[in-house]
This record gives sequence, C-alpha cells and structure tokens, in this order.
Amino acid sequence: MPLRPCLDCGTLTAGSRCRACARPIEVEYTRRKRERRPYTNAERERREQAVAEHRSTHGDWCPGWQRPPHETTDLTADHVYAVASGGAEDGELTVLCRPCNSAKGATGG
Repeated sequence: MPLRPCLDCGTLTAGSRCRACARPIEVEYTRRKRERRPYTNAERERREQAVAEHRSTHGDWCPGWQRPPHETTDLTADHVYAVASGGAEDGELTVLCRPCNSAKGATGG
C-alpha cells in the first residue's frame, strides 16, 4: 500500500490518519458508544459470572468461533445474539476467547 499524507498532520502513513491523529478519534468514538449503551456494574458482574461458570465446567478452553476449540486464559463473555443486531441487552451470554469474540463481531451468532 503506498504511503500518503495523514488527513490531520500530513505525516506519511499507510492509512488515512497516522496513529497519533487516529487515537483521539478512536477515544471519542468509544466514549460516545458507551454513552449510548453503558455497561452497568450488574452487567459486568453477569459477564464475570458467566466466565467463572465456564471455567469451573470447562477450564481455560475456548469453544472456538469458526475454528477448533483451543486453550486460552483470555476468556470473555458476550451476547449470543449481538445487541447491535437486535439481540436483547439481558440476553443469553456465550464465552469465547478475546480473538474469537472479535472475529465474531456483530454477526449475531
């Protein structure tokens, strides 16, 4: 990919903005997202409980998302049906490792 000037500072970069200029935009995006749908303490505890129950039953194993099950210590809980795709805020949770959860995105299961 050819280098081109950052839209904000003019530094040559592979994307539209250099890392330093992109960071504040990402921070603001995340802040706005949390304002729209904040994770309450109860939701954090519900997710922690889901991960704890998964660990007590299966240990540190991710069931995998479009890949075979694998061992990991970085487990996270997320909605089976993504809220972004119309799932309920208090809907069923599933446990995956962070990379599998990221790969799943908002596909909704």
